[in-house]
Amino acid sequence: MAYRPHRASGLRLLLISLMAGLFMSCVPTFLYRHADRLVLWKIDEYVDLTADQKKFVQERLKDLLARHRKDALPIYERFLVRIKEQSADGVNRQEIDWMFSTYQQLRADLFGRIVTDGAVVLSSLTDRQIRYMERRFQRDHEKAARRLTEDPESRLAQRASATLDWLKDWLGPCTKDQQQRIKKLSIALPDLSTVRLEYQEYWQHEFIQFLQLTRDPQALSGYLENWLLFQERSVPPDYQHATEHMTNAVKDMVLAIDRIITPQQRTHALVKLQRLIDDIHALAAS
Repeated sequence: MAYRPHRASGLRLLLISLMAGLFMSCVPTFLYRHADRLVLWKIDEYVDLTADQKKFVQERLKDLLARHRKDALPIYERFLVRIKEQSADGVNRQEIDWMFSTYQQLRADLFGRIVTDGAVVLSSLTDRQIRYMERRFQRDHEKAARRLTEDPESRLAQRASATLDWLKDWLGPCTKDQQQRIKKLSIALPDLSTVRLEYQEYWQHEFIQFLQLTRDPQALSGYLENWLLFQERSVPPDYQHATEHMTNAVKDMVLAIDRIITPQQRTHALVKLQRLIDDIHALAAS
């Protein structure tokens, strides 16, 4: 459900957010049609691109999105159609497991499409740009560390409120009992703030060190592939365990909420899901 992770990478989170936006946003067409600008803006925010680098990124993003629209969006549409079919009479744990695993596969496909071009961009970075990136990472870390000083109960309550707002958008009005139950379920989810901050610092330090060691495109391509597609190979065990625990807890929460919604709320969600399917179909055909 809705929660706010700390950033291990601004671009990686943006790509995940764009993909999630396609599946859950009220304005998927707007997000997708402006994805090239959003991604370029995020890359530039972290490395201060030169004019030539911006031109290269713009051209590659244009090609990538054209291929993604043709190849991937029809798969997204079929994915959502199947979710709608499975959700019509309620979902079970096996169906939820399938939804999560399929989403991960689609996300891996998206990341896999940027590995080669991403390595080319990284190979073109100057020492000045790497220092710029390092300072930007440090600001991210300091911002996340300041959030950790907030009262934990307040932070979890904010997460619960955000989750409830998102669900009300999909389900329509919720009863007081439903709202209390949903908030209780959300607050009970693990708080990964500390472990995410520790992983953010670990990964950013490792990434900067690798860039200082080599700017070889092939080596960088392998690094990006491991990080984006096979993260479990290199993440610290504590972080891997914590994220798996969160995933299982979210699955339990989805199942619990599915059991308390009314037929009217289910119909509201299915109608909204069909509009999303229609939007993605129109995007794929554009």
